[in-house]
Amino acid sequence: MLTIVVDAMGGDHAPACVIEGTVQALQESSNRFEIVLIGQSEKVEPLLAAYDTSSLNLKFLHAPEVVTMEDIPATAVKTKQESSLVKGLQLCKAKKADAFVSAGNTGAQMAASLFVLGRLPGVLRPTIYAYFPRIGEGLTNIVDVGANVDCKPENLVQFAEMLTIYQRYGAGIEKPVAGLLNIGEEEGKGSEMLKQAYRLLKEADSKGKINFIGNIEGHDILKGNVTIVVCDGLVGNTILKFGESIPEFLGTLFKRSLEQLVKSGQFTPEIAALTTGMFKGMFDPFDVEIFGGVPFLGVDGISIVGHGRSSSRAIKNMIYMAEHMIEKRVNEHIAEVLSEH
Repeated sequence: MLTIVVDAMGGDHAPACVIEGTVQALQESSNRFEIVLIGQSEKVEPLLAAYDTSSLNLKFLHAPEVVTMEDIPATAVKTKQESSLVKGLQLCKAKKADAFVSAGNTGAQMAASLFVLGRLPGVLRPTIYAYFPRIGEGLTNIVDVGANVDCKPENLVQFAEMLTIYQRYGAGIEKPVAGLLNIGEEEGKGSEMLKQAYRLLKEADSKGKINFIGNIEGHDILKGNVTIVVCDGLVGNTILKFGESIPEFLGTLFKRSLEQLVKSGQFTPEIAALTTGMFKGMFDPFDVEIFGGVPFLGVDGISIVGHGRSSSRAIKNMIYMAEHMIEKRVNEHIAEVLSEH
C-alpha cells in the first residue's frame, strides 16, 4: 500500500483545512492508500479528534517545529530539522513513505526537497511548473514558475525535457509541444541567453527529446498553440500571479456592470442570477484546486507543493496528485531519459 505524508502545518488555513482534506481523501478513496499526517500535536490532535478516523488508514506523527511562510528557505531547512517539512521528507528519504505533500513555504519545500531527497541522475536543477487554461481541450503548462530565477540556456532545455516526460507519462499527452517564451517569434529575438536556449532547444528537437516549434509570445499562452511554455522563473512566476488575478479582476468589473443594469431596470434579478452563473462558469478552467498542487520535477522523490491559500478540496486533490505521480512512475522515466545524456 502506498504511503503519503501530509504536512498538517503547511498553508494559510492549516491545520484545520489540511485535516479536513486528508480525511476526505481517505474516505473518498476507500482507504486505497495510507496517510501519515505530520505536525504539532497540540494543534493537530484536538482538531483531528472531531473526526471519526477509526476506520481510516491514518497515522499521526508529532513534529514540534513549523516552517512558516516568512522563513528564509535555506535557513529554515538548516535550523528547523524537527519541522513537519523536514521530518516528512526524511520519511520519504528513508523509504518509509512514497510521497510528501505540503501547501506551505514553496521555497523552503524546494530547498528541503533538494537537501533531503537530492536530485535525480542527470538533473541540473529541479523545476516547478503551473497549469494555464487554453482555448480548446486540455491545459498548458508553464515552466519554470519561480523555483529558478536566474537560468542558463541548458536549464531551460532540461525544463522542457522534464515537462515533456511528465506530460507524456503523467498527463497522457502523446506528443507534447514546447515553445520558448520570447519578445517575438523570429529566431534571432531576445537576449543572448534566449538565443542560445533557442539553439539548444532546436538541437534537442532534432534528437527527438522534445517537440520544439520555436519562439512564442505572450498571446500564444491562452491560444493553446503549445502544451509547454518555457521561460525562466522570474517571467513564469509573474505570468502565474497575473493569471491568478484575472478572475477576481474581471469578476469585480462584471459585478459593477451587473448592479448598474439591475438598478436601471435593464436586467431583472432572475436574468442577473442566470448571467452570473454563466459568467462564473467561464472561469472554471482557472480553478487550480482541480489539481491541488504540482510536483517538483527533478528531485529524487515525490514532493508535491500547493498554493498557500489551499482549501480542504485542494489538499485532497494534492494527495491524489501524489498518488498519480507514484503510479505513473514519472520520476523513473525522467531519470531514465536524462541519464542517457
